[in-house]
Amino acid sequence: MGDDLLDMLASETSRRRETLIAGVQALASSGPDPDRVEQLRVDAHGIKGAAMVVGQERLAELARLIEEALAASADSGQIESGLATNIVRAVNALYEGTQAAASEAEEPPAVAESVQALGG
Repeated sequence: MGDDLLDMLASETSRRRETLIAGVQALASSGPDPDRVEQLRVDAHGIKGAAMVVGQERLAELARLIEEALAASADSGQIESGLATNIVRAVNALYEGTQAAASEAEEPPAVAESVQALGG
């Protein structure tokens, strides 16, 4: 896959990273907000799709697990603090993974650790 597409994936993940992290942390410490959970799920879904398009199956899997964790919290509108910690770590691992893919580096260990932590 072209370097430009991997750079776009890294850029897209970077753009959505802070939104995801801030949103998950806010939901873990505030009252329920199902709409916010859904917005975050859509962000994770977007990263998953972008990773799939550029052939980054492992990163797409991690994004899918993040998306599923958020979807499971949609009805309550809240994210339990332990799950929030795992999601934040996974988002950071996803960011690191996309940066590594764009620079043709090895997958960071945090990707495998986050896949395992989220049940993949």
